Amino acid sequence: MEDRSSKLQWRLAFWLFISLLSVAALATLWEFKLESIVLPWLGIAYDADFETAERWRFVLTSTAFAILSIMIPGWIIRKLLVSLSQSYAEIVQARRETLRLARHDELTGLHNRRVFMEQLTQALRVNQTCAAVMIIDLDKFKPINDTYGHATGDDVLCELADRLRQFRREGISVARIGGDEFAVLIAITLTQDELALLASDICAALSLPLAATPQQTSAGVSIGIALAPQDANEPDLLLKCADTAMYHSKNTARGAYRFYDPAYGEAVHARERFEREIVEAVRKEQFVPYFQPIVDLHRQVISGFEILARWQHPSRGLLMPADFIAAVERTGVMPELTEMMLRQSCRIAVNWSPELTLAINVSASMIDDLDFPDRIRRQLQEEGFPCSRLEIEITEDALIANLNNAKANLSKFRAMGISVSLDDFGTGYSGLYHLTQLSIDKIKIDRSFIALESPNKNQMVDAILAMGKSLEMQVTAEGIEKMDVAQWLTIHGCDFAQGYFFGKPVPAESVPQLFDSAALREFSDVMKEGLTIRFGGA
Repeated sequence: MEDRSSKLQWRLAFWLFISLLSVAALATLWEFKLESIVLPWLGIAYDADFETAERWRFVLTSTAFAILSIMIPGWIIRKLLVSLSQSYAEIVQARRETLRLARHDELTGLHNRRVFMEQLTQALRVNQTCAAVMIIDLDKFKPINDTYGHATGDDVLCELADRLRQFRREGISVARIGGDEFAVLIAITLTQDELALLASDICAALSLPLAATPQQTSAGVSIGIALAPQDANEPDLLLKCADTAMYHSKNTARGAYRFYDPAYGEAVHARERFEREIVEAVRKEQFVPYFQPIVDLHRQVISGFEILARWQHPSRGLLMPADFIAAVERTGVMPELTEMMLRQSCRIAVNWSPELTLAINVSASMIDDLDFPDRIRRQLQEEGFPCSRLEIEITEDALIANLNNAKANLSKFRAMGISVSLDDFGTGYSGLYHLTQLSIDKIKIDRSFIALESPNKNQMVDAILAMGKSLEMQVTAEGIEKMDVAQWLTIHGCDFAQGYFFGKPVPAESVPQLFDSAALREFSDVMKEGLTIRFGGA
């Protein structure tokens, strides 16, 4: 580029010199020769005795004028040419850099996803019988990033990229295709054993202690391998197979590799289909509330109901929470499902006795949302359901997730008149501090304590009951399936109970039958007569 600019400048100087020489020659020719011919021809008087000095002065004057009239524009043109040359060089350099960034990862310098897909497409087009893809995911990158910061995280990625470069050779290329994901394309013929050995070597290299971290640690990797054409013969599908194999490795044995397993892949596809169905079911409100009675042990009457979701699946029939709750959490539609269940239940229960309450379990993400109490208030107002008749059930894990937000939201619920119950007490991480500092009105003894086969069962349950009494909290026992358990809990001061003994969850139309169930009548008669039934050796 510099040679080209220099040539342009020399060429400009040459033609400027020729121009000036031409002007001087023409001025001299005019003054000493042409003027004596042209002026008489034009009928203008010509003085042949005009002084020679005056003639040369005219030549010099006209030449100087020509020099000025040519040199100044020439100087300007030269500056423009230099500026244009520099701009052109910058444009060329920027284009080169743009092309480089379009094909390389800016942080690590490896090829990016775009180039990797081009190479994979080309490999499958040229030879479909020997291509293989490895997806490499860092197992511990997030903890490293969170602990040491993003700058150290970037250094770790660069260090691991340098280690991956060691495996590049003819027919094997590496790329960074995501945040902490790398890919290896093998476009040469390798046996499955050779691929396994290569994957093992990569695992070992990337699992070595990191130099980029202040303390000795390793990233750890999970690798998924997919082969063409047996797993797939299209670039996107082959990459998806490798990704599925990588998650298979991550979910079973981290720090290892796995080849794509069609059976596992089909299970993943089935799960994805199921999750899509869940999102659609929430949108279409295919979920319906079921109601399980909560019994006031002291009065032997039903005091309220816990709302439990059921999914009326179009082809699989009625599904229980165990069939779909985990998938609902994964898809992130738990808030929508919970609010749907509450809305439907309020419309049903608003016409029940005003003494009957509704209890609904909410997830950790909802308790963490500072707008959640306001949404519940608006929903209750729209349905005309009193706040005093609603009980929010939260798990101990929900408190630990974000204690400050949980504390703020529970205080809002209390101010609104909504009671709060700590569900599954004894199975999580809450302590006395949480119970005393948070706005909790009731604790629910987890069913595992009731079903426990241990000589110390009575003492453990009795201790929880005593703690609830000392903290002035009501206590509900879950999982009551026998008369003797209900009686023992009543005698020892438990306030409420629920379980199959008093009634299974039922649809709204079956709720009236629960108020006159044989089990409830029998329990009431036993307590009124003061009969004693043994519970676990008590």
